[in-house]
Amino acid sequence: MPDKEKIVIADDTDTVLMLEEILLKKTGYEIVKAKTGTEALKKIQTEKPRIALLDLMMPEMNGDAVCRFIKNSTDLKHIRIIIITSHGRPEDKERALRSGCDYFLTKPVSSRDLLDIVSKDVQVR
Repeated sequence: MPDKEKIVIADDTDTVLMLEEILLKKTGYEIVKAKTGTEALKKIQTEKPRIALLDLMMPEMNGDAVCRFIKNSTDLKHIRIIIITSHGRPEDKERALRSGCDYFLTKPVSSRDLLDIVSKDVQVR
């Protein structure tokens, strides 16, 4: 039996990580967590997830910087990136989209929206 596909979730807030993990475990994916941008990037490089959820503002390396690195990498650019932020400012959305993310969500994230995006990704492939 092949390994489960993975989702990396990265946020510097334990509560957000826990809530996202609980929600996304229902999708059947294996969940890999990270608390900093640097840790997220390392886990993305080693785990090769299908999807990465990145908080825009994180210690060491912001989510948009992680996204730019991934989208500029031949081996990783196929990974779907969802950037999430607690700031709903237009400049944050523009910053995230400029980094190459596939989706942008504002906290608090609707469970339905997140699950729809993850499910949509599964159906596309």
